[in-house]
Amino acid sequence: MKLLNVTNRYYIAIALALLLISSAFLSYRVFDLLDNEISEHMLFEKMEIEKQLSAQRDIQGINFVIGDKIEIEPLEKFTTFRVSLVDTIKFDPYEDAVVPYRRLSYEQLIGEDSYRITLWKRLSETEGLFSGVAFTLLLVAIDIIACFYFLNRWFSKRVWKPFYRALSGLKHFDLHKGERISFQRSEIEEFNTLNVELSKLTDKVARDYQNLREFTENMSHETQTPLAIIRSKLELLVQSEKLDSEQLGHIKSALDSVNRLSKMNKSLILLTRIENDQYNIAEALNFSQLIRRHLDKFDLFISSRELQLKLNLEENVWIKINPNLADILLSNLLSNAIKYNTIHGELKIDLTSSQLKISNSGAPLTIEGDQIFERFKKGDQPDSVGLGLAIVKKVCDHCSCDIHYTYRDDRHVFTIEFPVEKVIDEEEA
Repeated sequence: MKLLNVTNRYYIAIALALLLISSAFLSYRVFDLLDNEISEHMLFEKMEIEKQLSAQRDIQGINFVIGDKIEIEPLEKFTTFRVSLVDTIKFDPYEDAVVPYRRLSYEQLIGEDSYRITLWKRLSETEGLFSGVAFTLLLVAIDIIACFYFLNRWFSKRVWKPFYRALSGLKHFDLHKGERISFQRSEIEEFNTLNVELSKLTDKVARDYQNLREFTENMSHETQTPLAIIRSKLELLVQSEKLDSEQLGHIKSALDSVNRLSKMNKSLILLTRIENDQYNIAEALNFSQLIRRHLDKFDLFISSRELQLKLNLEENVWIKINPNLADILLSNLLSNAIKYNTIHGELKIDLTSSQLKISNSGAPLTIEGDQIFERFKKGDQPDSVGLGLAIVKKVCDHCSCDIHYTYRDDRHVFTIEFPVEKVIDEEEA
């Protein structure tokens, strides 16, 4: 979730809670004031009635123009001075329904006669006013939250603009290009401090990467010459007739180790070149023909192991890829499938416009399947360098292809998924 959305979510939640609490309190307070006002007004009306009745000797001829409704009921005798004020409901013929009323009832002496006087006040208008106030407050709260949301987004974008500018620079930062990120100065001190520290960090990372790259390249190239000299000297010693069988065995073992070290060195150089994006020129290649050409190169190797070759190649599958990387990819996969196949085993290759699948018979791995693409993971193959499939994985990552390994039905299966943007029609090729 984006930063603005997170801050807006918390701000709106807090604002909504405060506005709802405030609105509820204000609505309750308004209703309470109106309720008290009605009660006070009814008590005032009672006093007015008492004044009029006190000035008369008889109830006849008295005209009351106060209250919603007044009832006067004669009593046999006066019983209490207590005033009763209660809320109740009563049928209203005008509304043709039961509506809420407030009733004020008390007893009063008029001359020598006692009467119970009851004042009725409708409360439906009060409830309607309360509903109107609550609805108005709700609309005000929604308007305030909406204004707060959009104003906060506008304000936050302006305040956080230097941060997003720095974030964009980091996203486009590429170690391979060796470019330096330029952070713009901000009016906010914390962002300026952040930009300075990020600039120091990226500069140091770029320097360290460049030093490591140069060190790897220099070491790989510089070791080639000594390895070639050692190999040539050992080969001369192998041809010597003065060596006994034990000495010859030691020299051959040393020669095998030198050859393995030389192969490993070349593989590391290749990995470094791929990581340094030195194979960045892509061309449209006919993968169907390319696979057949590589199979021709491995023909003797396949025959020597007496493998059964099964091809299911869709014709004219054009893939946009660097030619060198395509050769590296197919060479490593095919050599791996042939070398570690069983004698009289089966090698099967399936090619469509969406994927390449290479499978070979063989015993299950001694390592986890997800570790097979890691460097120097070679299972129970001591003569393997352990970099071939790591190079394959690096090529696939560089070309935005997905590669998967599975083992089923006593077969090792490597599947490469071609991205849609890499697949080209024959007419465009």
